[in-house]
Amino acid sequence: MRPFSTLAARYPGACAAFVLTLFAVWFALPTILSRPVDATGGTGTFDLSDLRPYIVTEAVVAAVLLVPVALFRWGRLTGLRGPVDRAGLRLSLWFILPGLGIVALVWAALLTDAPREDTARQIAMIGTMTLLIGLFEETLFRGVVLGALRHRLSAGMAIVVSGVLFGLFHVVNALVGQDIALTAIQIVSATGLGLFFGAITVQARSVWPAILLHAIWDAFALSMALMLRLSPQAATTTLPQPGFAALIGPALLTFAAWRIHRRWRRRTAAAEERQMPCI
Repeated sequence: MRPFSTLAARYPGACAAFVLTLFAVWFALPTILSRPVDATGGTGTFDLSDLRPYIVTEAVVAAVLLVPVALFRWGRLTGLRGPVDRAGLRLSLWFILPGLGIVALVWAALLTDAPREDTARQIAMIGTMTLLIGLFEETLFRGVVLGALRHRLSAGMAIVVSGVLFGLFHVVNALVGQDIALTAIQIVSATGLGLFFGAITVQARSVWPAILLHAIWDAFALSMALMLRLSPQAATTTLPQPGFAALIGPALLTFAAWRIHRRWRRRTAAAEERQMPCI
């Protein structure tokens, strides 16, 4: 493993680009090797009524990602292990705990309104899938990509670049049949989320808060979709088409990322001043 870790220490940016390209090709491979694939069945949206195939896919890609992380000895670079910023972790709890509470309330409502064994099973699958998604995507973008970028760029610029790359990564959904307009909105939303998760990661010096927040975000979205499917009015309910209102969330996330990063810079600057020797 030493040759791999030596290579990664010398060329972290190139190694991170290789890993990112590997997974970009992985997800685009069905389109590259054959005729265009429509995984949506012509609807333009993915059918999430059965999450088992998605759970298997996310488990595989997460396991594969951890291989280069281990070979390159990127535990510290990715923030999966190593010293953390305890003050930053405590600040992250202001987002994590309310998010957990909201998801718990949604799940409690689902179990109360539709007290079936199938409902509990679907909730368990949502929890499993979203944790795997959080582990894979945050380790890749806030761990590998952001960590490597910080060797060349300031923390703020590294957050921006990794966030934009995270948004653009969702172009792959359009390649497998997702509606173009929906994909465009998803790219913008993912960019805002990427900026927010990046600021959280830099603040805590750990990727674990971002993994949890990512899982919470996706769990809420999937749980609300499940609630809609189980409602008596599901057959007659028409979902509103996303428009400019869909840009409000990314704008708020970008603003939150800016505030979090500005507070981190002030806090670290104050800590450095306190450590300076008196002359």
